[in-house]
Order: sequence, then C-alpha cells, then structure tokens
Amino acid sequence: MTELRDAQTDVAVVGGGMAGLTAACYLARGGSEVTLFERAPEPGGRATTREADGFFFNRGGHALYTGGAASQAFEDLGVSYGHGIPKNTFVLHEGRISPFPPDPLGLLRTDFLDAGDKLALLRFFAALGMANPTGLAKTSVRDWLDRKVRRPRVQRLMTAFARTFTYTTALDLVSAELFVEKLQRALKHPIHYVDGGWRTLVDGMREAAERAGARIVTGVRVESLELDGGRARGVHLRDGRFVGASAVVVATDPGDAAKLLDGVGNPALRRIADGLVPAPIACLDVALERLPATGNPVVQDLDGPRFASAQSVYSRVAPEGSALVIAFKQLDPRDPGDPREDERDLEGLLDATQPGWRDVLVHRQYLPRIESVGALPLAANGGFVGRPGPRVPGIGHLYLAGDWVGPEGFLVDASVASARRAAELAMGDDATLRGMATAGSAR
Repeated sequence: MTELRDAQTDVAVVGGGMAGLTAACYLARGGSEVTLFERAPEPGGRATTREADGFFFNRGGHALYTGGAASQAFEDLGVSYGHGIPKNTFVLHEGRISPFPPDPLGLLRTDFLDAGDKLALLRFFAALGMANPTGLAKTSVRDWLDRKVRRPRVQRLMTAFARTFTYTTALDLVSAELFVEKLQRALKHPIHYVDGGWRTLVDGMREAAERAGARIVTGVRVESLELDGGRARGVHLRDGRFVGASAVVVATDPGDAAKLLDGVGNPALRRIADGLVPAPIACLDVALERLPATGNPVVQDLDGPRFASAQSVYSRVAPEGSALVIAFKQLDPRDPGDPREDERDLEGLLDATQPGWRDVLVHRQYLPRIESVGALPLAANGGFVGRPGPRVPGIGHLYLAGDWVGPEGFLVDASVASARRAAELAMGDDATLRGMATAGSAR
C-alpha cells in the first residue's frame, strides 16, 4: 500500500480496475498529479487473478479480444504480456461433439453442417464483411439473426456464438451493433488467453501508471464525493480524511458509483445506474491434474447458453502437465435463475466435454453471479452511443470510466476507451482552471 501523505491532488481516481489504472496512466503521462484509490488490498477489480498451487484463476471467463482500444493502449503504454491463441473450436449438439473450423475453407469439410447449411453460412460471412455495425445500432441481435439466417441449424449456431460474444441470453435486448462489430473484429484479429491470468495485465498497467508518476493507494475506501458550486472538489475517505482535487474520475461499477453521490444527496449517478442492464454469468473453473480429453479444448454448446475452454492448452495458467478449464453460462439479466441449477448445468457441460474431470480435480472456483460487463449496449438505446458518457450531467469536473461508459468498445475495450477520454477531459478542464487562476492572479 502506498502511504497517503497529501490532502490535495490534481485528479483523484476512484477505483483501481482496468479503467482506473488506464485513467491514472494517461493523467500522469499528461503531467497531472494523480492519486488512485482502490478499496481492495491490490488493484485489478474484476481483472484480478487468484493463484492456487500454480493455477491462475481469473474472476470470470476472461479473454482479450485484440484489435481494439485495450490493445492500442497496451502498446502505447509499453504493457507486454505472453499469450496463446485458442484454436480447434468444437460444437456440442445433442450430446455429440463436432469440429467447427474457424475459416470458410474448413467449414466446407466439417460434418456438422450439410451442404445447404454450409452454403448459407458462407453467404452469411460474405454479407457480414460488408455489414455496417453502426447502422444496426437500433436493431436487436435476435431480430438481425432472424432476418439474416433462415436455416435452423445455422440459426442455432449463430445464436450460440452471439450469446457467447455478448455474454448474455437477452439477445432480444442487445444491439446487433455489438455482435457484428465483435464478430468482424474476431475474424481479423486473434483472441488472446493471457499467460499468468489477467493479473499480468493489471501488474503491467500499475507499473506503467507508477512509472509515469501516479500514486496508487490501496486498502482505502472512498466513502463519498465532495461537491461545491456545482462541481467536484475532492473525495471523502472512510477513515475520515478528505483529499481535495481539481477533478475526480469515478472508475467503479455503476452501483458503487451511484453510492458515492447518494451519500451527499445527489441522485445524478443513481438515475444513470438504475437505467443500465448488466450481463451476469455463472462461471465454474476447475483445476485438474491433467486434461482428460485433449482433443476438444474449446467447445461451444448449441443446446444451451454454455461455453467451455481449456485455457491452459494455449496459455500458461497451470503447472506443466496440469490443466485449467473454464466453463460459463450466459444468463438473462431479467431472470437470472437458480445458481445451484446453473452450477449443475456447468458440471454437466464438463461431463460432456471433459469426461472424468471429477477424478482428477484439484481445485474448483464457482462464481454464481459475476457481472461480465456493467452495461449491455441495448437496441432500444441506440447501441454503444446509448451508454452514459464520461461527463456527469449537472456536475462539473466529475467524470466516469468503465465498461458501462462511452460510445466505444465492449468489455475491457470500453473500460480503456472511456478512461482515456475521461483523462483527456479532466486534463482539459484542469488546464482551464489553472489558466483562470493565473489570469486572476495577474489582475
């Protein structure tokens, strides 16, 4: 934990997840004195990783979709990481596992689809390459798939992939802009499984922030914000201390963000948070002495909203010869269901894809309700642009960052893009304040 000495900073960042660390990096690189407050003993938020006997358990089913804002920021900030690229994808249908090649030529050889299905899928991908995601912002994934895919087996296939890509079964709510953008990018840029789990990325971002001069304060909870004259003036800590700031960046989940203003009787963030629809999933990770079925490491279930991946096949997240398998179930935020039933469902998926896993079990981690993302881009709200912006209406010098903020990206891409924009706005407003102060002193 970095000791907190001063009662004043240029910018206070609340939250030490990927959004908060990104904001701290760019603020410090821009010359601002920045202090980041994280209530946990270590930064990371949902990107933290737990190690047990050489197995690295992420908090949920993490994979890095490259080619977006996060990849650009890692390169810009000098954050490097080892990784593997998942290949050899399979589909599970009516108890049978079949290969699903990732390229059009491979599709022609798979035994899962008949000739008519293959032709329909090739036409689908051809049309996908010409689709404009922005033009689909107000169309739901369900409506778009119903229009584009007629053959039942292809419809089931693309529905399953849509659930996995969007981390939800609420395809009637989610904007098709999200699915089309992610699918187009995945066909051009590889998915990375990160060596050592996502704490590798967290450590890299923390080092980049501190190298730039940011101060990271852990184990300290921000209780509320200080508002005066219609703008943010600093943060109140749970231990009673006050830290003044010219600007505040709130980089927490929506509920925690709202609580910061609830304490001072301002409902601005509560109104925003209450209008968002998150994407909860149930996630079961198992550490195994060995991988029972080495021939089908990545399996997409077509009969239910489930997905399994032996990430250790492609990345260093388990001891040599051992295995770490993640399995998650996409849920409907309107009716998440019974967590115990979901756990049995995921155990059943492992029974089908890794038979015998119970006999070689070393550790297990079950997260019954973890939010994969704080806000889904909804068709009713116009897709990505319908998410809250980084400025808080009616309050100056207060900014938001997170996977629920801004018009760009999904998951960590949204966190990074919104954090970078929040940092730019904070520095711009801070420069304006400094200029006004200088002009006032000159008079």
